[in-house]
Amino acid sequence: MEFDRFKQSSDRLDLLALDKRGNLVVVELKRDGLASYADLQALRYAAMVSTMTVEKLLPYFVHYQQKYLGQVDMTTTRAQELIQEFVTNNDTFEQLSNRPRIILCSENFSTELTTTVLWLNQAELDISCVRIVPYKVGDSVVVVPTKIIPLQEVNQYMIELKHKEEGREQQAVQSGRTETFTLLMDHGHLSVGDSIYLRDRLPVYLGSEAKDASNDALFRAEILPRQGKSYTVRWDYDGKVYSLMNLTQTIFQQFHPAGVRPAGMQAGKHWGLADGRNLVELADEVWADLQSGEAT
Repeated sequence: MEFDRFKQSSDRLDLLALDKRGNLVVVELKRDGLASYADLQALRYAAMVSTMTVEKLLPYFVHYQQKYLGQVDMTTTRAQELIQEFVTNNDTFEQLSNRPRIILCSENFSTELTTTVLWLNQAELDISCVRIVPYKVGDSVVVVPTKIIPLQEVNQYMIELKHKEEGREQQAVQSGRTETFTLLMDHGHLSVGDSIYLRDRLPVYLGSEAKDASNDALFRAEILPRQGKSYTVRWDYDGKVYSLMNLTQTIFQQFHPAGVRPAGMQAGKHWGLADGRNLVELADEVWADLQSGEAT
């Protein structure tokens, strides 16, 4: 329902909804081709409704049912029953969440806005972008919604984020920590012939494909003897030899919707052992133990 009942404010929220988990949902519609400032406006609305209780919501819901749906006999009691029936696990539902979800709808979104949305999601705020495109079908207009999983719009942000993560390994080496493969091999946590598995911190488009990496040669590699300064691996899928970085980029490119090859990454963070331990995390633990004198 459209909501314009903010106290001491003339603001009008485009749509206020309720989801099946008992969360209020702030929906902001923008005609602006790039949805300028929609994020800030929606955040303000979400903050304003975050303290709303079921009791405060009921009069507005009753008014909506009576005015727009013709339910002239709608009562507060019946409205509360409808809400209770709608929310999943209604036996335990008592009150609205104080963390409203946010949905931004527009024909397009700027890079600045999608970058902000991605950052807010990382801060555990549930906010998403939905691209809405109208089509003329006969005498009707059909609006097709597409939830944006940030790819092209936030590509630069993701690249910068990857570079930041890559820097962790570089900083570790610069601060004295031995390179991951070398450290784990030298201290007996890895051996030539061991298998490693691509399954950790994977991009959205790859996650479901590698859910059972242990049974799929696409996501498994064998550690080979050291060549020069670095260890290499043999990809079980094609039997060829790669550096861990090159192999990870190759697999990511193969599954990327647009065939994009990642510019760079901290490859070890995506690979783990058969027992589930991540290579980089294990190397960090081994190094910490060495510094404290607990490892040999």
